[in-house]
Amino acid sequence: MIAEDEQLHALAAEQQVEVEALRALLEALRARSGADHFYVFWTSGGAERRGPRRERLILAFLTPDAALAFAQRNRLVGAVPVRLRRLSLIQLVRAVLRTPAIVAIVFVGEPEVPMPAGQFPQGVRVERTDLIRQLHTSARS
Repeated sequence: MIAEDEQLHALAAEQQVEVEALRALLEALRARSGADHFYVFWTSGGAERRGPRRERLILAFLTPDAALAFAQRNRLVGAVPVRLRRLSLIQLVRAVLRTPAIVAIVFVGEPEVPMPAGQFPQGVRVERTDLIRQLHTSARS
């Protein structure tokens, strides 16, 4: 895996912003989300869909246990293979900035009481538009 400093420079160049603007964005996200790494479900395969692009969210769980409990309650295991991956904040931000269909990240902690099946987990929601705005506002400061 590429060192975080290299990832910072590469993403800053890709987004045409200063490294410090990206660093400030990541610090703000770290303060809101409470961690540097999260667990997300990664699907592979699937057929090409025709028609309008579906908006997507990234559910970023604080622990693998919280992620797996959510998956089990909601029966996310099916025909499409699903894997749990540990991603850093910069990897999550990169995914959102590169993929317009991803409209937000929801940072999910350990729930104090188990959620019933079919309910979306509570967490800190960060919109893609807010990430872009903050990144480019910091760049102008």
